Amino acid sequence: RSVLLSPDALAPGPDETLDVLSRRLRLLQRKRGHRATSDDVVLAGVGLAARPAPRRVLDLGSGKGTVALLIADVSPGATVVGVEAFEASHRLAVRNAALNGLADRYLPLLGDLRDAKVLDGEAPFDLVCGAPPFMPPGTGVLPQDPQRAAGRFELRGGVADYARTAARHLAPGGALVLLMDGHGRERLLAAFNGAGLSCSELLAVRPRPSRPPSFWVGTAIRADVPDRRDAALDMRPAEGERWTPAYAALRARLNLP
Repeated sequence: RSVLLSPDALAPGPDETLDVLSRRLRLLQRKRGHRATSDDVVLAGVGLAARPAPRRVLDLGSGKGTVALLIADVSPGATVVGVEAFEASHRLAVRNAALNGLADRYLPLLGDLRDAKVLDGEAPFDLVCGAPPFMPPGTGVLPQDPQRAAGRFELRGGVADYARTAARHLAPGGALVLLMDGHGRERLLAAFNGAGLSCSELLAVRPRPSRPPSFWVGTAIRADVPDRRDAALDMRPAEGERWTPAYAALRARLNLP
C-alpha cells in the first residue's frame, strides 16, 4: 500500500496551503476547497474518548486525512484505513500521510464507501469515524467547487450509508462515531437504528452555552443500550474567547496548540 512520493509532491501547489494541524502535524489543503475545521477536531476527540487505544480505525469519507492523521498521531499502536471517493481529496490524503511520516499507519483508499469491494480483505475495526455530507441534492445551492460540494451534499450517499457500511466492518465491542450538522439529530439516530446499532451517547456541540448545537456527534455500538447518555460540549464559555476546560482538554488529547 505504501506510496513513495518525491519531495516536490509534498510541497504545496499554487492553489494549496501548508497549515499547522497540531504540534506535530502539518496539513496540505486547497485554498478554496473543503478546509479543516473544528468538526474534524471534535470527531477525532470523541472517537478517541469512545475507544482510547484503538488498534484498527476506519475513517469513512476520509477527505484529505484530517481526522485520520489526528487519531494516528496520538495512537501509536493504531492503523487507520481511510475511504474517500473524491479523487482530488484522496491524492491530498496520500500526500499528507507521507508528509507527516504516517504512510505506514494511515492507508487512504480511493473508492465509494457504499461499494462493499472497497474494504475487501480488511479485518474488522474497533473504531469507525465519519462526518457524512448532510444535504440531500436539491436542498440548497451546490458549491461550484466540486470538493466543497462533495463535502456538503450527499452526492455519494449520506449518514444512513455511513452507518450501514460501518456496521458491516465493526468489530465486536467496537464503536462507531458519526458527526452530523445541527439539524441532523433525528437523521443520525435513525441511521444508527437502521443499521442495527444502538446509540450509547449523543453529544450536542455548541459554540457557546446559549447557542443551538452547531453539530451532533453520536456514538453507537452493537449491544442494546438501556439508557443513552445525552451530553453537551460548549467550545467557549458564555463570555470571552478562551476555550472551555472541556474543549481545551479535548484539544490537548490531540496534541493541538
